[in-house]
Amino acid sequence: MTLSYINEIVVVSLGDPNLVELADLWLDLFGYIVNNMKRYALKLVFFLLFAFSTDMALACSYGASTVSEKYQRSDLIVIGKIESVKPSVVDQTVVVSIEKTYKGKALKQIVLDQPQSTCDWDFTDDVGKTMLLYIGRNSKTKRYYAISPGIQGRIERMSEDIYWLKNLPGSLKRTRLSGTVELYKGGVLNWAKDPFEFVKSVSGIKVKVFSDKDSFEIVTDKNGVYEIWDIPLGKYQVQTVLPPDLIPHLEMEKGSIYDPKSNYDSFGIRKPDATPYLIDIQPNSCGGMDFVVKQKPLQPATP
Repeated sequence: MTLSYINEIVVVSLGDPNLVELADLWLDLFGYIVNNMKRYALKLVFFLLFAFSTDMALACSYGASTVSEKYQRSDLIVIGKIESVKPSVVDQTVVVSIEKTYKGKALKQIVLDQPQSTCDWDFTDDVGKTMLLYIGRNSKTKRYYAISPGIQGRIERMSEDIYWLKNLPGSLKRTRLSGTVELYKGGVLNWAKDPFEFVKSVSGIKVKVFSDKDSFEIVTDKNGVYEIWDIPLGKYQVQTVLPPDLIPHLEMEKGSIYDPKSNYDSFGIRKPDATPYLIDIQPNSCGGMDFVVKQKPLQPATP
């Protein structure tokens, strides 16, 4: 018996709700974890952005993780420049000049009515920036909005998605295993004074991909992306070969994940000696793994 699932990521981020809302949300999160213990044990990534301050922590469940999943979920996919953001109490009015359309009606400009809950994308700091946007349309109001915050971003961070989108419509009928290697800093002792921050995409990192039948080696490009198109169907392990000055920090699977039942004890908790997660490449699908690395701490000089 095996277990396959679509990866979900829960991210805890800074917010400013009242205590009642915070308590309710954490109760909901606890219930979700209890009801999905095996999935939680498999891969429920938490970025705990909580510091010693008056800010409160909220949890957001991000949606689709691979570009093919994002494509299916979106009504409109565009590259556009954020021209203006006008906030209100409950939402933002965001004007976007469209430079490229990958899905949906080709428009020159679009106005987003963007909700402003903690889990929605906040465009306040993006004015003047060019972004890849996955956009939904409310079936009742016909208004557009940017869908889940974890699946879009500024153009310089979205190369992996753009490679796939540029190959449309052919990419819809091809397999691809891909991911990124990114360098982060901070987030060790005090999140407020030393936040966990993106530094750069890391090029030149060797990535090993192998199954029982096939093996591949590839190097990340200038945008920190590795990809293997038309990879044979199967279950693959993905590993990086890091230089001495870098250390692994996080690994985030995406797509369909294979994980045998034997990896878990009778309580549904993943065993310490469990076999690695495998990326299950299925027909016309994407999958892969993103790697977050950090600089290796400098060793004190020997007297």
